[in-house]
Amino acid sequence: MKAVAKVRIISPLQVCRKHANWVPPTPPSSPTFGNPCLDLFFRLVEPNTPVKRQANLNYLNQFLPLAWSHNPLTTLKLICNLHYDPHGPGKEHAQGFNSAASWLHHNHPKTLVCNLPAIAAGFRSFEKVLVILYRILEGKDPHYSITLLTEAIEETEDKIAMAKKALDRYERDPHYRFLHDRVSDLFADCLKSDIENFKELKQKKSQSQSDDDDHNYCLELTRAARWCPHVDSLYDCTTLLSESIAKKIFPRISYQGFEENEADHADRARQLLMKEVLLPLEAPLEEQSGYQFEWRTNHRASCPDRKYLEEVKAGGKSKIEAGAMLPHKIIEYVYDCDELRHVAELQWKVMVEDVYLKQCKFRNCLAICDVSGNMMRVPMDVSVALGLLVSELNQEPAWKGKVITFNRNPQLLAIQGDDLRSKCAFVRRMDSQEWHCKVDFQKVFDLILEAAVNGNLRPEQMITKVFVFTIYFDFDEISANQWETDYEAIKSKFKEKGYGNVVPHLVVWNLSQDKSTQAVPCTQPGVTMLSGFITNNLVESFLDNDGDIFPDHVMEAALSPRKYQSLVVVD
Repeated sequence: MKAVAKVRIISPLQVCRKHANWVPPTPPSSPTFGNPCLDLFFRLVEPNTPVKRQANLNYLNQFLPLAWSHNPLTTLKLICNLHYDPHGPGKEHAQGFNSAASWLHHNHPKTLVCNLPAIAAGFRSFEKVLVILYRILEGKDPHYSITLLTEAIEETEDKIAMAKKALDRYERDPHYRFLHDRVSDLFADCLKSDIENFKELKQKKSQSQSDDDDHNYCLELTRAARWCPHVDSLYDCTTLLSESIAKKIFPRISYQGFEENEADHADRARQLLMKEVLLPLEAPLEEQSGYQFEWRTNHRASCPDRKYLEEVKAGGKSKIEAGAMLPHKIIEYVYDCDELRHVAELQWKVMVEDVYLKQCKFRNCLAICDVSGNMMRVPMDVSVALGLLVSELNQEPAWKGKVITFNRNPQLLAIQGDDLRSKCAFVRRMDSQEWHCKVDFQKVFDLILEAAVNGNLRPEQMITKVFVFTIYFDFDEISANQWETDYEAIKSKFKEKGYGNVVPHLVVWNLSQDKSTQAVPCTQPGVTMLSGFITNNLVESFLDNDGDIFPDHVMEAALSPRKYQSLVVVD
């Protein structure tokens, strides 16, 4: 069997540490309602019309200086949060990110440059680094496509004019020159590392004793070759970036054959960049090549949750760690992984008993779980898991193990089932069969009041919060009636039965994965609206704070992933 090389895509930060003059991040100040950082976070989403787009950019330009004055590091993270992230809380606001990067260049150029490796690494975006340089030079975003980087253009007067413009800007603008040099440093460092690793792999394979060698090799590469502008491409002619990169990889003073003048050196270096670096690295980065890609393995097979459950099952853990997994992650394995289902059930039991019951969290709370057909996989898992968890944490018999259905004729149901899987199935079956149903909240509170009266409960035993887990943000979208009218009737009924001071508070959490739905959470009488892209950190914050989630919690959760921790402010 022939040897197989596994390609492991590595971080540019790992290669470019010599340029990383990091300073320790300063702890962010405590966000408060109405601060400019929160305004930026909640109000900036990708607009869908030209008019809204311009208004959005005007808002960005207005609030960036205010937010930076309030908290520079948080603002820097918010700028990077505008970048598209298909698997996380980042927003799909390309123009916003590009505009904010230009603002950084003009106001904090060292901070922008210092964070280029972090942008290329944590945000998987060598492309964005190129767009930043192009925008600073041309004053507009490129009409981006891969042909901009790869297809050569013929020698024309326009090509010469573009080169003269780029050279003139480079020579007269020190801030642009600084940015250009650091972008070329980033690519040169990564490409040198990549080609060295590639050559080492070829040497190891050539030293193999036979074609039957069954050794598996690992080739560590960045994506720099995938995004490096090809010589004489439109992007190269506009920025002259390829020449800068080539001359750093093949300098005159250390490379034989470069005794000629500077112009000849530039031409030779560019030719070598294509022949000896970019072309050899094409194959390992092509998905249809004979290489195996580490990132193409089954995600769940290598995720920490699965590894933890497998260790518990194998007896490698002497004790189950109660807080090792979040509720919605546990039920994933209960439903989809037969070999680990029993261990996941044990994990749930330990989590409920050791983490939440002992801390007396979510006592006297109920959940309304939207499990209708428009709930996608992740929101559905979160709705079911949190609904079950809240039901099991109740101490009063009137509330324990119960949940409320999401429809116009709600019911207070006791969850049936002998194990976690059957209980999850019960909650999922509560679907009203309506694609977009609404909830009669006055009937919900009637059910709660009736149960309290029938159980002779004292006011302190009354439900304190009713959580609604859905994918709708606008309260009018889920309420069957006008809330203000309903709320007055609810208060009157509770007062009449002796519960006037303990009317439950309604907390509606929009679990939608649509990043364009984020808006400033608003509060109506007796209601709190919450919206936020579902992340582990946001769910943890919800659980840690007993369901009391405010805008600053949502922002902190969105900016807490590891990739944001590499960002630094230096000027």
